[in-house]
Amino acid sequence: MEGCKEAEMLRSKDILWLDVPYRAGPVLCGDQEVDVAIVGGGFTGLASAYFIKRRFPNKRIILLEAEFIGFGSSGRNSGGVAGNMGHNYSNLKKKFGTEKMMRLQHLMKQCVGLVEQLIQDHKIECDYERTGRLVVAETDRQAKRLEAELRDCQQAGAKVEWFDRIKARQQFGCLDLKAAIRYPDEGIIDPVKFLRGMKGVVESLGVDVYEHSRCLRMIPGSPASSLIKLFTSGGSAVAKEAVLATNAYSDPLRLFRYKVLPFYIYTIVTEPLSQSQRDGFQFTGRGNVFGATNLYWARNLTADNRLNFIECDVFYYYNHEKDYSCRPKSFRREYDLMVRKFPFLKGIRVTHAWGGLIGVTLDFLPFIGRTGRHGNIYFSAGYNGCGLAPSQLAGKIIAALMAGEKSDLTDNVLIGRKPFYIPSAAVTYLGLKAYRSLFKLNDWFLGGQG
Repeated sequence: MEGCKEAEMLRSKDILWLDVPYRAGPVLCGDQEVDVAIVGGGFTGLASAYFIKRRFPNKRIILLEAEFIGFGSSGRNSGGVAGNMGHNYSNLKKKFGTEKMMRLQHLMKQCVGLVEQLIQDHKIECDYERTGRLVVAETDRQAKRLEAELRDCQQAGAKVEWFDRIKARQQFGCLDLKAAIRYPDEGIIDPVKFLRGMKGVVESLGVDVYEHSRCLRMIPGSPASSLIKLFTSGGSAVAKEAVLATNAYSDPLRLFRYKVLPFYIYTIVTEPLSQSQRDGFQFTGRGNVFGATNLYWARNLTADNRLNFIECDVFYYYNHEKDYSCRPKSFRREYDLMVRKFPFLKGIRVTHAWGGLIGVTLDFLPFIGRTGRHGNIYFSAGYNGCGLAPSQLAGKIIAALMAGEKSDLTDNVLIGRKPFYIPSAAVTYLGLKAYRSLFKLNDWFLGGQG
């Protein structure tokens, strides 16, 4: 990581998933007329391209990616495939009540299934495995919190398993656990292999994917014309409809400003673990294990048995247009926490370390809808760090909205809602620092890692 001398002490490089050869696609050049223009080549953009093209095979669709497929938040994902929305079920119940929580759970159940269906139908090689996700309580207070979450999961109809102290230690024996819950229908994946697999799929359907084609300006139509104009450094497009799929990154209409807050989260990945090191976890399989705090820690194993470790201590920077993906202090802190949790890994070498943006909303829910004078600009954003699977559902919802469909896809709490926001950079920065401090205080009360 150029310019990060302290990070080099850990022998860290860049993003693990991008550590493979890749040839980017063409750049948008000249002027084009299209039916649909999609801004953003991450999970949401590619899912939207797929589901719209499947619904409307005769539409000409282009996708504009500012850098290359896998560069942004989607390519910096830790590889978890979960149907998470709303932080947890207790949070959903408090905000919306039992009935809406259950309806949202019905949608959430589709998310992981959509990923699996896409992989199966199109034979995408992406190291996917349905491993489940284990959430572990290391203190009695954390265990009580998990019990409350268990009750709300069961009420919502979510599939979940409870482990008491004895069974929890049988599941993950390297920690002195008090309890655990497991979500069996979740998985892990190589996110960039999935992204680039989906790129190949949409191109085979006839979608034109342009890379290194940042949308610099967008004119969303006028009273006299519904046509949308998009401009890049090398060309332009006139579209009848558009999709904004930029999530944590700035969109050309600034639609998400102060509504989707760009937080950084940092990840480290080790060299491949030996058999004795893997045995040290006393845990079978590669699946995700999460701590039960707000700013949790998480670990899973990659297909080649590297440990992927995160401390979800998110950071919001005042100058959020600047790149903060290299933060040696965070890499060092994560390494120390990893070794503290798992002493048998002391001395292991870190080979990759990176930071990535996640799009956070103040109520921890994404928002999906349409906007513009003519209602022909569609969007989905704000996945709160769990976007891989929900973004596939979002793409399906956008296609349904475009088709004028009336169903649960187009009539739910995510559609057309107005997220909370604070229209001031300074107040947002100070408020979010206070919010993070409140989370850390709550984690201290729960007995978190500190």
